[in-house]
Amino acid sequence: MVGKTGMITGDVYAQKVIVSGKITGNVEAKAIEILANGRLEGTITSDELVIEKKGMFLGQSKSNSKEVKLLSDSQKPQSSIELKK
Repeated sequence: MVGKTGMITGDVYAQKVIVSGKITGNVEAKAIEILANGRLEGTITSDELVIEKKGMFLGQSKSNSKEVKLLSDSQKPQSSIELKK
């Protein structure tokens, strides 16, 4: 946990990261929470990301999941729209 007056400049690797202060760098964790007035700048890799109101995240977010499933054409929802004049 990074407290209200805490600051980290560098990479962070942990199970869970809670930011109430400021982190500048890459963060990799199963869960990341940015609390109100917390600030995270950098690239995050995580399964779960929570940003409270007034929390700030500047950067890029990536999924920690090794397996990303894409829907095949047959699994995609079908919709049709008919326009009439």
